[in-house]
Amino acid sequence: MNWVAPAVVRAAALRKGAVYRPAPEVAPELAQVVFFRRATTSPSEGAAHVYVDGEFHAALMPNGFTRLCVAPGAHSLEAYIDDAPLYAGKSQPKTPAVLKGGQTVFVAVSEMGEGAPLPYGRVAAERALKGAREQRQVISRAVRVQPCREPSEQARRA
Repeated sequence: MNWVAPAVVRAAALRKGAVYRPAPEVAPELAQVVFFRRATTSPSEGAAHVYVDGEFHAALMPNGFTRLCVAPGAHSLEAYIDDAPLYAGKSQPKTPAVLKGGQTVFVAVSEMGEGAPLPYGRVAAERALKGAREQRQVISRAVRVQPCREPSEQARRA
């Protein structure tokens, strides 16, 4: 008999995170990035390691996403599928991105594994993100990633 305790099932659901909901606006002192991996069948079944400024942030499985915020300015954003043992996104970041305050950027993992994310417009990204689950099974080690905050009421009126 294959029986799994209810607590184990609940713990697994928490690690997967919530189903994607439209990304809210972000405070003007932050830039928001929604990094996702499409649900399509990929050539690789392994996780896509997401790196921000050469530091590990998340591991995305197909149909998964992570939402992160950083200070505006120059950053590197990359994702590599099955990049062990070289960990190219950590040791040799090569995909620059200049992010503006208050901006939300949507990028998808390239299933070809070359590291450079694929930019998406909001409408197309949110269509692709339908049913995607937030990936929460690992702890971010990217020191420049900050908690996302929505603009204050005062900032919205300005």
